[in-house]
Amino acid sequence: MSTVLAERIVSFAGLYLAIGGLFALWFVTFGARRIDPSAKGMPLQARLMIFPGVVGLWPIMLLKTFIQKAPPVS
Repeated sequence: MSTVLAERIVSFAGLYLAIGGLFALWFVTFGARRIDPSAKGMPLQARLMIFPGVVGLWPIMLLKTFIQKAPPVS
């Protein structure tokens, strides 16, 4: 593997995680309510627990947040 390719992979991973971190901050603060209304009173510990997962899965969570028409009915 060339150094240029390795640098591009690391740069892409850094960009992916940076975007994921920004989205996760928004999601744990405001976005979780769009998916689940009961998340309105979610404690800080729960928000910290979902933060790393949202950072890694931000494209899926972004789609779910803005495409889902209504919260799921229990």
